[in-house]
Amino acid sequence: MNRFSTVLLGPVLLLGLLLSLNPQPQAKEQAIKLTEEKEGFICPVFSPDGQSIAMTREGWAGIWRMSSDGTGLKELTPDPGSGYQFAWSPNSRYIAYRTDAYVDGKRHFAIRVVDVKTGNMEEITEFERFLGTPRWVLGDGTIVFETDRDGALAQALVVGLVSSQDTGEPDRLVATTSHDLQIWISGPDGREKTLISDPQQRCFAPSVSPQGDRVCYTVLDGGGSIAVARTDGSDQRNLGYGSNPCWSPDGQYLAYEVTADDGMTMTGSDLFLINVDGTDRTQLTDTPDLMERWPNWSPDGGKMVFSAGGAIYVMSIPTTIISGE
Repeated sequence: MNRFSTVLLGPVLLLGLLLSLNPQPQAKEQAIKLTEEKEGFICPVFSPDGQSIAMTREGWAGIWRMSSDGTGLKELTPDPGSGYQFAWSPNSRYIAYRTDAYVDGKRHFAIRVVDVKTGNMEEITEFERFLGTPRWVLGDGTIVFETDRDGALAQALVVGLVSSQDTGEPDRLVATTSHDLQIWISGPDGREKTLISDPQQRCFAPSVSPQGDRVCYTVLDGGGSIAVARTDGSDQRNLGYGSNPCWSPDGQYLAYEVTADDGMTMTGSDLFLINVDGTDRTQLTDTPDLMERWPNWSPDGGKMVFSAGGAIYVMSIPTTIISGE
């Protein structure tokens, strides 16, 4: 288990009591299974065009891709560590990822890019002692990644891999986590950094909203909660216990998971939805026989994909939920 996954097993007895006394609205949508449990998939992510879904397996080993209807499943790379925070290119043609290897008994990392159509792989960096996971920025084939534990950034232009006809609006701000577990926002060049998180808290896993005006992240202290702030550091809000948040395409909502445990192992998990101002908290799943995790929104906002028991599922998100009707 990696060092971050342990935050998912925090105390939740009080949360369960509060939910039982104050039931939350629930979505009444049936999820469709796209893959079987035996595949062992986790962490599904829609491509920016909504036509594909990429996912990995426990331990983050390898990346697989399939069409959004569950057909055409194929392995893109078996590289170790490649499934952790991989990133689709804005035109949905490529996936950038970080892989790892042990050199003289020490873990090293390298950045690579795989062509989703052909399976061809491009080496972006050689193996180094520390590298962060890659992000696509600027829409011209540029990726950025951290080069040290203080969040210093490096850029690489993936020449010839990404056309000038990219669609969508790529990130123009980058969120990083420093060695003391603080969240920072900067431009793609790493300059003009702004502290986002509370200096008294330990935080990680920042994600900038699609509109680039907010960042969400996970607070380790207190068993694990989700926080949101504006990219200038203002309007910090703690949204309560949860993990693995995912932005809605319009940047107004977060989908996330709420887990339960017995002190040793995870015993349950369901998906929730919440407005970034902390209102309109809605329970999306309520299935004691499944542990739904890793929610990810479709680009049009109408569907959500997630994993449960090693299988990948997709469900519709009724407009009445996000419109408040």
